[in-house]
Amino acid sequence: MTTPPKAGKCLSVRVDETLSDDLAIVMRTGMTASDAVRYAVAFLAHGYAWVWESGLYPDGVAPARMAVRVPAYDGVPTAPAARMTDSPGAA
Repeated sequence: MTTPPKAGKCLSVRVDETLSDDLAIVMRTGMTASDAVRYAVAFLAHGYAWVWESGLYPDGVAPARMAVRVPAYDGVPTAPAARMTDSPGAA
């Protein structure tokens, strides 16, 4: 396992066609590429933490797949936070 960059450091990611296409989809919400990457990493980390804390998978083992439940759009525009702050066990 490697260590993540320290806070304040830059992160470099090579952009291939798939990542470019995926970023284009996420950026349609008005996010910047940096915001999209931050949000995606926070989202995945939140899911992993919940899986491990709930005992569904051993700590450090990536789940085979995860699902997302999305409520129907109620007409109220939303702006995703750059960092998900709810605890992993919160509903």
